[in-house]
Amino acid sequence: MTGKMCCVTSSSSPQLPDLHPQRPCVYLDQWVWIRLARAANGEPREASDPHVLAAVQDAAAEGVAFPLSTTHYIETSKITNPRQRLDIARTMASVSHCRTLCARRVLLRHQMLHAMHLTFGRPAFRPQAPEVLGTGFHWAFEGKPRRMVLHDTDGVVDPATISGMPEFLGKASQLTEAMILAGPADAEISQLREHYGYRPEAMTEVEASRLEWEASYVNILADHPASRAELRVRLQARELLHEHLDMYQALIREYGINLSREIGYDPDRPSVSRRRMVGFSDAIPSLRIAVDLKTELFRNTTKTWTMNPIYDIDALSMAVPYCHVVVPDREMASLLSRSGTGPRLGTRIITTLSDLPNALPGLAEQARNAPGDRTGWDWAGPHDSYCLDSDDLLNRLPNQPPAA
Repeated sequence: MTGKMCCVTSSSSPQLPDLHPQRPCVYLDQWVWIRLARAANGEPREASDPHVLAAVQDAAAEGVAFPLSTTHYIETSKITNPRQRLDIARTMASVSHCRTLCARRVLLRHQMLHAMHLTFGRPAFRPQAPEVLGTGFHWAFEGKPRRMVLHDTDGVVDPATISGMPEFLGKASQLTEAMILAGPADAEISQLREHYGYRPEAMTEVEASRLEWEASYVNILADHPASRAELRVRLQARELLHEHLDMYQALIREYGINLSREIGYDPDRPSVSRRRMVGFSDAIPSLRIAVDLKTELFRNTTKTWTMNPIYDIDALSMAVPYCHVVVPDREMASLLSRSGTGPRLGTRIITTLSDLPNALPGLAEQARNAPGDRTGWDWAGPHDSYCLDSDDLLNRLPNQPPAA
């Protein structure tokens, strides 16, 4: 992220950094991409969907970013029909240009450092914000760009020494990113398993563990009920210790923070240090969003936990602080509204897809003056050579069987 960092404030939190990048960006939940893909195939679910698709395509052409997240990759990979994955991947790639939000751990490290700076005074300096928008799978999962490298028998070859090679590698990189989104065809899976360690069931194992962790707390709450305020404090501690403990401890050590001293721990006055830790947790925007959403979900004792809200929380806790406009599903939009998340962070939450086109013209105007090229591929070369459109992707991706 470039440019001067501003601050946003609320009555219940200290000054927080404005995490939005200079290039305006819009986060679309998975269901929106599915709707857009259906509209692109001439099978819109709602009569307004083709208009929404056209507005999104126009905004993307002007340079508005529609970044993908790790959640998009995971949820798309879980679609069993290869043709349906291809349709969604084609729409995602042609609109997003495979632009992605930076890896969660990179963004959270900056957020946590800034919260320590505000709450504990260490680090003494305001930490430098990382780049938010990048391109591709590796940027989303690792926080690093990854370009194709040309080799010969003697080692790495400088592509600039071969006429047309930089442009070819750029387009090959884009095609590769689109293919990663689309996932393998059924006929390719056995070879991937045998030679490349492909094991999609590993994700199922991770999901089962995460689901058990959240569902187990339902029983704990039944035995130890809490008010809304108390529940929120418990979930702050639970979220920090379960999701972010390694990073938290590493930063405490790195900056030599004496936690007992900084929070004013006094066994005779435990409420003092408790308030300090609550303030610290609330100064981490993504952690606060996750806690606020989970507080509302746990208060609904009739709701059974599934992976859908867990993935929604993963995605929204990162998208809302960084994207100017976010389109979640109706349930999550309602939960975000209850906690005032959008206004607090300066992010517009859209609850009805047909309202999205009205939010895009202003962003498109801002995008024209944003630094960098409109596709996000300027790091790999001249952007005009690297923008594959939907027809390119349809023709270049491997043939897939028609959807059933």
